[in-house]
Amino acid sequence: MPHDRRSVLASALGLAGAAMLPTLARAQQYPNAPIKFIIPTAVGGGYDLMMRMVGQKLQDAWGQPCVVDARTGASGSIAAQLVARAAPDGYTLMIGYSALVSNLALQPNPGYKLSDFAPVSMMTVSPVALGVRESLGVKTLKEFVALAKSQPGKLSYGSYGPGSGGHFVGELFKESAGVHMVHIPYRGEAPAIQDLLGGQVDAVFITVGGVTRYPGKIRPLAICSPKAFPLYPDIPTFAQAGFPDVNMPGFAGLFAPAATPQPIVDKLSAEVNQIVKMPDVSQKILELGFEPVGWPADKVGPFLSEQMTLTQKLVASGRVKIS
Repeated sequence: MPHDRRSVLASALGLAGAAMLPTLARAQQYPNAPIKFIIPTAVGGGYDLMMRMVGQKLQDAWGQPCVVDARTGASGSIAAQLVARAAPDGYTLMIGYSALVSNLALQPNPGYKLSDFAPVSMMTVSPVALGVRESLGVKTLKEFVALAKSQPGKLSYGSYGPGSGGHFVGELFKESAGVHMVHIPYRGEAPAIQDLLGGQVDAVFITVGGVTRYPGKIRPLAICSPKAFPLYPDIPTFAQAGFPDVNMPGFAGLFAPAATPQPIVDKLSAEVNQIVKMPDVSQKILELGFEPVGWPADKVGPFLSEQMTLTQKLVASGRVKIS
């Protein structure tokens, strides 16, 4: 290679190396400021409680405060837009659940794309569960279906948002059971539970932790899962109760803005995945109705692609609409 070409190549490599130095330096110093977790659901719900617990463990490990910031609305789109536009430095992160995918199929302009985010971890997967107020007087899914059929359009169910996993499962159930119920979307799980307890709605499609939190007031009837949930083996799956088509997993993933340096993503991924598998943390996560899995970042993308395909199919069928 001629001398001048070697010089040009060396200069180019030198410039590339110099350009990487600030990124490497930031990654080595990370974290040296508070970390903010943006959640798309209401304060007091399962994701809020989980992230406060995970954040405390992260703070213990890294010595930096971790703050949980609930930004509800537009079925998670407001939170997603905020994080998509945040500085890609690892200090603003998002909990994404099923609406992160379904918004893209349901909303003409959700204000973000999946490519706006760098997957960090799939912290949990979770079955959506059906719970009814005890005062409704039904004890099984079969009895609930019979009641709904006897009063078409009279019963209502709440979910944690339009286009959320609870909305999807609720509509799948209506289709499969041949019943007509009114969907009432809420800004998160906590307000849906409060209205169920207050009698404003008859049923909810939310986390299994949510429907089991108030024994004697909320009766869990079924969970949307291929197998029974570890802590609640007595709650049948929809398949066991006669509705095998009602099966769509919920999830909670941790995401950073797309241009976040890979060393920072890797550091976050390793630490968070270790935290959700700690015995004391995993037990509490199970009690919230989530199954801790701690998938690495490279497993999250393919899972989301599968979810997108299924979601688009369901939306195209006309089962789930938002207006």
